[in-house]
Amino acid sequence: MKIHSEYTFNYNWETVIKGFWRKYPCKEFDFIKFNQVVDMILDDNNKIQIKRIVYANKFTIWCLTLEQITIDLENRSMEMQTKLLKSCKLYPNLTGDESIIYKAIDNQQTHYSKLLSNFHQTFLTKLISQFNTSFKKGIEVVEDRCRELQNNK
Repeated sequence: MKIHSEYTFNYNWETVIKGFWRKYPCKEFDFIKFNQVVDMILDDNNKIQIKRIVYANKFTIWCLTLEQITIDLENRSMEMQTKLLKSCKLYPNLTGDESIIYKAIDNQQTHYSKLLSNFHQTFLTKLISQFNTSFKKGIEVVEDRCRELQNNK
């Protein structure tokens, strides 16, 4: 099963990407306990390739993920693929993929697209009810960071 959501930020791509990188830590996502860039290279196509480890923990449920992020400055886009590395014993069959794209529409707007796929069915039924709230919270946090960046110019 797949869940797809989209949103348009009324900020230029550079501001939205800066907002994304300032997303954590925040009280809205206090379950994100750790996120750290572990690798960064400039590839042969002049794209920045980044790997980031993220550890999430809420009560007794935890998971460790790897985010593979590609930033294309020339085309003003950022793509992120998230893979689950390990999860708690309560959800031994937890699986799923997350794909996010931030793409400049023009000099004033940025398109955001998020796709969740390949989730284990039992986990998915619990996730669906929380996804829209989490998606909206994520947008609100990035919007807040964008406003802060605009106000600090």
